[in-house]
Amino acid sequence: MMTPPSPAPGRRERRLRLWGALGGAAAGFVLASVAYLLITPVLEASPGLLRELQGLSWNLVPGLTVLGGVTGWMAAGPRRPH
Repeated sequence: MMTPPSPAPGRRERRLRLWGALGGAAAGFVLASVAYLLITPVLEASPGLLRELQGLSWNLVPGLTVLGGVTGWMAAGPRRPH
């Protein structure tokens, strides 16, 4: 039985970066969701202008998801020897 050839180095790097981006995005999503769930009750109970920030706080979730994905993609990239 023949073993399949290993993927080309460029393809392996792309796959590694994809997994890094997915992992980073998942971590960013979880972190942002927890932060949103903790911040929302405080902002709802606040008076005036501070209460208006509740709508903006939802932007934490997609923002940190994207930031986590980019960070994971960069962290999974090739390392330069020093």
